[in-house]
Amino acid sequence: MAKKKVLLMGKAHSGKTSMRSIIFANYLARDTTRLSPTLDVEHHHVRFLGDLVLNLWDCGGQDAFYESYFERDRETIFRSVELLIYVFDIESDSPEKDFDHFSGVLEAIEENSPDARIFILVHKMDLVSLEEREAIFEDRKRVIEQECSNFGVEHFHIFGTSIWDETLYKAWSEIVTNLIPNIRLLESHLNTFCKVCDADEVVLFERATFLVISQAQAESSGDDHLLTGPGGDSKEATTQAAFASPSGGADGVPGLDEAAQPSADETNDTSSTTGLVVPPDDLDSAAGPSNDTPRHAARTPHFDAHRFEKISNIVKQFKLSCGKAQAQFQGMEVRNSRFSAFIDAFTANTYIMVIVSNPNVHTAATLLNIQNARDHFERFIPRI
Repeated sequence: MAKKKVLLMGKAHSGKTSMRSIIFANYLARDTTRLSPTLDVEHHHVRFLGDLVLNLWDCGGQDAFYESYFERDRETIFRSVELLIYVFDIESDSPEKDFDHFSGVLEAIEENSPDARIFILVHKMDLVSLEEREAIFEDRKRVIEQECSNFGVEHFHIFGTSIWDETLYKAWSEIVTNLIPNIRLLESHLNTFCKVCDADEVVLFERATFLVISQAQAESSGDDHLLTGPGGDSKEATTQAAFASPSGGADGVPGLDEAAQPSADETNDTSSTTGLVVPPDDLDSAAGPSNDTPRHAARTPHFDAHRFEKISNIVKQFKLSCGKAQAQFQGMEVRNSRFSAFIDAFTANTYIMVIVSNPNVHTAATLLNIQNARDHFERFIPRI
């Protein structure tokens, strides 16, 4: 079990404890008004992805506390920090003092934890009018970048956030992803899963927080819903069972046997790749270049860059509502004329979402793919 020290800092009433409570303690945004200001340093051990523990130091932002942080407790606070999250209140009435504190924090981090990753959140952006929001954020971002440059800090990330929309989930998804040790391996396997399922997108969510931890997206193709078989032959896709069940077929999965198998005509057509079967143990080899790998279909365009984080927010609130009704959320399916979306419990610590726009890919095949990929992904989703 790995523990990662995370510092959460910023001026008093900047929203640090509210965002922590929403992400990790299942608070609704409207419920954060009940929270009291943080006094001194509050320690929280937050479990993420099962065996990854965030040792979260929520530091009070009153001036007297900063004097203690920078002098008496300097080494205790800033030593062995894996990640710093600094929160600015966009509506602060004393921005000069805020930047004085920020400068002191940067100096202490560079002195005691020079390898710490730094994330800066410009918070409460919902209080800025929509017309001025982008300009004000860019102006604040420019000042922060200059301050970081003054202390030789080259690698940092800046986000505009609010507890009332998806921007909070976007920022925290980026933050926690930086703490996952084998994230590139996870992305590689998710890309392979996306390809063999003929999906538009596949998204992996952490089970407790519903933060996005990885996602894969199909590459555009000039052909509409075509699969390429051995030797380059093409055929319209009707269904795809990308992962074989342990018996090599759909045995033991009620209602899926017929959908997961090629039709009689397809069985007689040796050039057809519909009903493609890739056993879970062979997923690694499936990632490599091959004429047997299905080509992606033409995809529905994406209009919203924040769609995943919006889904995180919506589904997490729905999960909480299920809990209040003493029901357990397992998954859901959403379907319209343009796509089908499947959200399902995946591994012990994740949920998965699969988006399919190809109308010829059967629902049963997608669900079977998800089911048979579980054991494979369980092997390498971080257990540190």
